Amino acid sequence: MFFCIVNAVALVTDTSNLAHRTVPCYTLDEKSVSYTTAKGAHPMILYDFAKKSEIHTESMPADYNTSSELFIMCNNREIPALREFFGWDESTVLDCADIDESVQYSSFDGYDFISLIHMEVSEEGITGGLTLREINLYVSPCYVALALPEHDSPALKQLETDLIKAARNFMEKAGRLNRMYYLIFDIVLSNSSILLEKLEDQLEYVSEGVMQKAYDNGLPQIEKLRRVTYTAKKQLRALSYLGSQILMDENKLLEKKLRHYFRSIDTRMKRLYDFSESVYELCNEILYSYDSKLTLKMNDTVNKLTIITLFCAPLTVITGVYGMNFDFMPELDWKFGYPLAIGVMIAVSICMYWILKKNKWI
Repeated sequence: MFFCIVNAVALVTDTSNLAHRTVPCYTLDEKSVSYTTAKGAHPMILYDFAKKSEIHTESMPADYNTSSELFIMCNNREIPALREFFGWDESTVLDCADIDESVQYSSFDGYDFISLIHMEVSEEGITGGLTLREINLYVSPCYVALALPEHDSPALKQLETDLIKAARNFMEKAGRLNRMYYLIFDIVLSNSSILLEKLEDQLEYVSEGVMQKAYDNGLPQIEKLRRVTYTAKKQLRALSYLGSQILMDENKLLEKKLRHYFRSIDTRMKRLYDFSESVYELCNEILYSYDSKLTLKMNDTVNKLTIITLFCAPLTVITGVYGMNFDFMPELDWKFGYPLAIGVMIAVSICMYWILKKNKWI
């Protein structure tokens, strides 16, 4: 609901005015922590809610103090420079540099460090696997710093756009940092939910194909979907543990009147994991159905071969008898011997067919 309200406000906002308005900027001097952004990367975006300013910069303002309320959006390469300014633990900087695609939560003196995984469909489509991108988050009573990987992902570009709109709309609101903190989780969870729905739809399509025998060679596709579903389930299982850790709030980051938003985040994380489990179970059920179809098809083939064998066995016995090299076989010299042998074979075949038909074996 909160995310919908944010989007509604963003839509009402005159985006053309936002794009051309003049925003207050800091005056940078030699005391600033300066650095160069990665080639082609966007400069760091900094929102000072206390001063109601928006800054696109490559350095941390020197006049920052603990009374400021900052929302910072940067890329992972800019974290070492920010660490010098904020005094973050070196292990968190190493975690940002080493993209290990794992969810984690660490509480330090005065701030929390969180790593989230943003999942999206690869360029090859839903069966081509998932693209996992690590998002790192530093949260304290005075700032929320979001570090994104270098990317060309439409989903992450949309995340950046939504956060920029929200930050501008929250300038006049109370609990602005908590709202930004919540919104990051809200967008990541919403995207994860959409991904699971796509997986579920694709599995339903494959399931219908299996039932209608349209996927005679569908095992590779089912196996790919199973691997994708397992990856999503694994990531969401780790994410489901974060909610309770956030609500513990060791650093007193959550405002009491906004705490219910984070309780809803905890609930959504657990429900998303339950959803991923149900999708994974659906995938296993489809695989079981596919195996059952293959088994039935194989049994049908074996039954046909058995019937052919039953027809041929008596004929084989007759031909085997007349193929023996005995010196005395009277019917061999009899002029009706050949027609008699053919007639017996036809009669045996008709008799076998009648017996099989009567017993409903064919």
